[in-house]
Amino acid sequence: MSARRLRRLLFGSEESTVRGMRRKITATALIACTVILAAVICGINLLSWNETCHRLDTLLDYLEETDGELSNLTSEYDAPGSEYLLEVPYDTRYFSVTLNDKGDVIGSNMDSIASMPDANAADMARKVVASGNRRGFEGTYRYRIVDTMDGTTVFFLYAYNDLAYFHSFMGASIMMGLIGLVAFILIVFPFSHTATRPVEEAQQEQRRFVTDASHELRTPLSIIQSAVDVIEIENGESEWTQSIHNQTKRLEDLTNKLVALAKADEGTSSLKLADMDLSRAAMEIAEDFEAVSQAQEKPFTTDIQKDVLVKADAGMIGQVISILLDNAFKHSPEKAKVSFKVERTSPHHAAITVANEVEGIAPGEHPEFFERFYKADAARTYSGGHGIGLAVVRATARTHGGDVKASSDGKVLTIRFTL
Repeated sequence: MSARRLRRLLFGSEESTVRGMRRKITATALIACTVILAAVICGINLLSWNETCHRLDTLLDYLEETDGELSNLTSEYDAPGSEYLLEVPYDTRYFSVTLNDKGDVIGSNMDSIASMPDANAADMARKVVASGNRRGFEGTYRYRIVDTMDGTTVFFLYAYNDLAYFHSFMGASIMMGLIGLVAFILIVFPFSHTATRPVEEAQQEQRRFVTDASHELRTPLSIIQSAVDVIEIENGESEWTQSIHNQTKRLEDLTNKLVALAKADEGTSSLKLADMDLSRAAMEIAEDFEAVSQAQEKPFTTDIQKDVLVKADAGMIGQVISILLDNAFKHSPEKAKVSFKVERTSPHHAAITVANEVEGIAPGEHPEFFERFYKADAARTYSGGHGIGLAVVRATARTHGGDVKASSDGKVLTIRFTL
């Protein structure tokens, strides 16, 4: 079983349950929090990096102005704040290499660095000059290239401590951001439950009302139907009694769909799952629609694979098949062809496909057909009904861990139900 089907079986339909709303609230809050924390962390570290580079470049400015002799700072800079400059020659590790146009070393100053051999210093200078960048980093050194009368001088400033501090600060900021995100998660999960509890309670009340009202409607409908039967026995059938029969049948159909929709919305807890011979159930329902096919003069073809076994709620799946076939005959033009197919897609999964010729349906996917109380444009052929039949189909599919899609090529509308 795929992860998607398992998730739907465990948690129900994302669109028809409060769990879906709760997941959306939680996901939105987490995404927003993550984006904000990431932006803050990136901003802080960017400022820290700019400050690090600025400090190093300031020292390189001093090196350039003193021709690589920071000891001259004590005599050249006599101004407020010069106490800092007095310590610079002792706190700073640096060296410089001067190259001619051919890349040969014509001068160097290695007095303030102990860990850099002359040969390595020359190679580093040639490498950074060849890169074409006037400043940057070479390993743990910040460098600057300066053109002089004798050639090209490259100043290298040892920046290990500054880079180590920056990386330490960046790691600490990321860690604090992750801790903040975890703390936010611990807060948002209980909050999402609290925020959606009124909606959950209202939805439960709504389902209870729909179910109770639907069951209550069945009694007066049965009484009306029986009363009309008595009237027809005594006075004969008329257009008025026939109209009453049609309207009570329509109300009964609507009541059954409302009950099915409320049942599907309750999720897997309402299912009566059992091994089901889908092929046999499909054949029995298809036989009932043979009469509809002949009465409406609409060719009806079936392709039902044998021994398609699934674990499902037989009553709900049977209603799905009836709704799909009823829609196909009801919402198709005269003489339109209707096809019905049942096939096994894997050892434990199957697909039900109903296709019928249509007029006025744009090519492409049509998820809007499965919205509750959806009504197509009155000018189109595909209209009528209560607008909840396909909503029942979608709710049933998702409750069973499957899906349903409607697509059109402009001439034929195909609805594929998988479970």
